Amino acid sequence: MTILETLLFTLTLELYAGAITWRFYKSANYPAWAAFVPIYNTYILTKIIQRPFWWTILFYIPVVGNVMAIVAVYELLHVFKYNKLKHTFYTLLTAGLYLGSINYGSAKLVLVERDIKTIRKYVSELGASLIFAVVAATIIRAFTFEAFTIPTPSMEKSLMVGDFLFVSKAHYGTRLPITPLALPLVHNKVPGLNTPSFSDIVQLPYVRLPKYTEVERLDPVVFNYPEEIEKPIDKREHFVKRCLAIPGDSLEIVDGKVMVNGDSLQLPDRARPQFNYFVRIKEGIYLNPNKLKIDFDINYVPTKPGQAQQEGDVIELKDSRQSIYAYLMPIPSHKLEEFKKLPQVISVKRLNAEYGEANNPNPSDPDYEQINKYFAQEGNLFPNPAHGPRQVDWTRDNYGPIYIPKKGESVELNKKSFWQYKKIIEIYEGNSLAENNGQYILNGEPATHYTFKQNYYWMMGDNRHNSLDSRYWGYVPEDHLVGKPVFIWMSYDKFGKGLAKLRLDRIFTTVNGNGERVHYFWPFVIIVVLSSIGNRMLKKRKKKKSAA
Repeated sequence: MTILETLLFTLTLELYAGAITWRFYKSANYPAWAAFVPIYNTYILTKIIQRPFWWTILFYIPVVGNVMAIVAVYELLHVFKYNKLKHTFYTLLTAGLYLGSINYGSAKLVLVERDIKTIRKYVSELGASLIFAVVAATIIRAFTFEAFTIPTPSMEKSLMVGDFLFVSKAHYGTRLPITPLALPLVHNKVPGLNTPSFSDIVQLPYVRLPKYTEVERLDPVVFNYPEEIEKPIDKREHFVKRCLAIPGDSLEIVDGKVMVNGDSLQLPDRARPQFNYFVRIKEGIYLNPNKLKIDFDINYVPTKPGQAQQEGDVIELKDSRQSIYAYLMPIPSHKLEEFKKLPQVISVKRLNAEYGEANNPNPSDPDYEQINKYFAQEGNLFPNPAHGPRQVDWTRDNYGPIYIPKKGESVELNKKSFWQYKKIIEIYEGNSLAENNGQYILNGEPATHYTFKQNYYWMMGDNRHNSLDSRYWGYVPEDHLVGKPVFIWMSYDKFGKGLAKLRLDRIFTTVNGNGERVHYFWPFVIIVVLSSIGNRMLKKRKKKKSAA
């Protein structure tokens, strides 16, 4: 929806609300027209239901407004002696028509004082507290911080599966909700059910509050997955990757090393990148899964017959006798040299697909057969189309160069830019683009250049050979940015045993910063204990004073 469409929709809602409530206003000694004036009608409503005037603001916060509308219906019916919950349910089930039938009915509407005893008869104090806890949590979640968990290993070992994050939405400017008709405190599915938690009938325009920092190179960023075009932007799945290039940059990957604007990109101290390696071992000797886990944090679960491999698993390579002679495995870069010193290891070779190999390794490599099976899983890379001839022979280890679009800058439309920016022009910026015998048709008119309407970013995982990222689906639009991970409040390792399941060295640590992680778990525990003791002492003093 455009801003004009949103205003018209909002005005229509306000007029509808006025049409089904104006008599309630009149019976409360306010003019009937007050029910039809946007914002003012809500302010008067708070007076009628005898609630604080600042509630008016809550009604106009997307998603929060849905909860407040239900509360307002109940409170309005209550102060006019329609106390039973069935009246509220009927109003909700009929989208307000039941309330309208009361408004136009012959029964006299009599305003009474708000009676807390009657309200508690139908809505307990706990229920009321829960409602406003939901309101408060929804506001916090929408405008400040939101809790996320890491579901996939694309950022291993920097941000790990089982890390629970607090993500700041204010850093890059809070994006106001685009889909207002949604259940509070859930993302895009009803918990426990495979059904949407939202309706996309109404879509608000994209609006972002002022930011206090730009997205910088090497920032870990949470964003909505751009490929889920069937969903509204703010209801697409959340991804977390590292931003390796910002608007206006040129990026290239050479043998796994990322180059930005011609310079090698150096990851921050707390980044723990990892690649996949071909590891040959001595005959008849195996790598111990427990030692791999404890010493190198490699999650190796020996394969059972017929067991499917998952992305990032250790893959066993066997000879004709079904004896393991080699592995394909991810190894964290900071543990690589130590791993090479294992006595049973003969050689360690990092997998590297070169340019022009159609994502396959070099056929002259002596381990070509086995490594080729691995690279066959890689799939097609951006900007090659899903169907049709390949446009580039890039691989995930040797990629680019590619330009990252910047708002307001223009590019010439040619064969190269057509494939690199077609998705941006058509899907993210809402135009039509076609090629006809070397001529480019933009929105039905011949064009030689295109000017970008927003900024774009290049996101990649630190787990370079096990990451679904910009190399596969391209640019991340600015309107897809969600926030910046700032704090790990819990970390759980599903491969650990007993207390080892809790990664104590990661709990209550900051995501960003120089040097090793500083964790604040014990300071937090001390503060909680001291606060608890202090509260008990205050309660005891109050009891003594009241007894005296």
